[in-house]
Amino acid sequence: MVVRTNDIFDSFHCTMGRCSDNCCRIGWDIEIDDDTYGYYRSLDSELGRRLVESIYEEDGCRYMSQPEGCPFMNEEGLCSVQLECGEEHISDICREHPRFYEWFGEVKEAGVGLSCEEAARLLMEHEKPILFYDRKTQEEADDLEFDRELFTPFRRLRDRLIEILQDRGLSVRERLGIVLFSSDDIQQAVFEGDADRIRQISGMLAIDGFRVEMINHLSAEKYEDKLTGTARICELMGKMDYIGEGLKKVFELSKEDMENILRCEKSFEREYHEFSHELENLGVYYIYRYLLKAMRDSAVDERIFAAVFCVLAVRLAFLAEYAKNGTLPDLQRRIWLVKEFSKEIEYSVDNMDMIYEGIQTGKISAPMLAGLLF
Repeated sequence: MVVRTNDIFDSFHCTMGRCSDNCCRIGWDIEIDDDTYGYYRSLDSELGRRLVESIYEEDGCRYMSQPEGCPFMNEEGLCSVQLECGEEHISDICREHPRFYEWFGEVKEAGVGLSCEEAARLLMEHEKPILFYDRKTQEEADDLEFDRELFTPFRRLRDRLIEILQDRGLSVRERLGIVLFSSDDIQQAVFEGDADRIRQISGMLAIDGFRVEMINHLSAEKYEDKLTGTARICELMGKMDYIGEGLKKVFELSKEDMENILRCEKSFEREYHEFSHELENLGVYYIYRYLLKAMRDSAVDERIFAAVFCVLAVRLAFLAEYAKNGTLPDLQRRIWLVKEFSKEIEYSVDNMDMIYEGIQTGKISAPMLAGLLF
């Protein structure tokens, strides 16, 4: 099997008890895999009894209930199960989080999710373009279904979009615009199962002159005004369910707040320019992690629109705090905002479904997103 990963993945190490937002304290119910459950049942100890009693079954899966946080985390924020039994005997998800994996036959892709503050820090502080590379392993191929005929050209096209997002000769908003307005042609090619057309699109997007021509064309068009797009983001964010109140309050903006935000946008752009790699990396993260899933459901538009929406929502959070305080939120605050957005929105099936529904119904549209880009 060929495994693709990146330099952020290889740099990641859990900070354990030093983490200020320990995932073991969040209250998520943790899935327990069969091998781990079998081991817990075999333990002839007080720990084994407590472990088995803490696990319940639902829809054929087993979970450890922890509404107040994991009952097996000690006062130092460390896992008492791992300390007593070893890392190999904690559940797969506990051992791997926030790492994620996606399998396509003989290809496996890996990364780290941004709901973890250390992963968010690594992404935000990564000033050079994120590097991706492949290596071979002895793992067996996966048998989950996907479109094998389109997979290789589509994966190369996905990598082309990442290359565009990392083209620092263009502004981040211009790069997002190219990706956004490439989605319609890509979606049509995937819908028709046209591998040659996918290769053609990838080839065209590789040409610098074509990118410049595309930006000039997009910049000359008229889209929904920025106030409408800003209000649309805030309206949707206000309807979502949150674990905490911190992120929700960032998007609780009046019309006057939004107007003030837009008046501050140019000065924000000037001051934030040296940190623009943060939004670049965020766009790369979403396209890398989610777009290839279209080889199973063909939902290209939804994934690209959602990626652009998420980057613009995070940018709006930065901009809102800049307008409110008269200065950029510092790095730690920006890391917090990215981590909270991932934890509250990206890692919530219900909240992401609201974004996808907004795309399907046209509330989140190309003209709306483009109005915030150009």
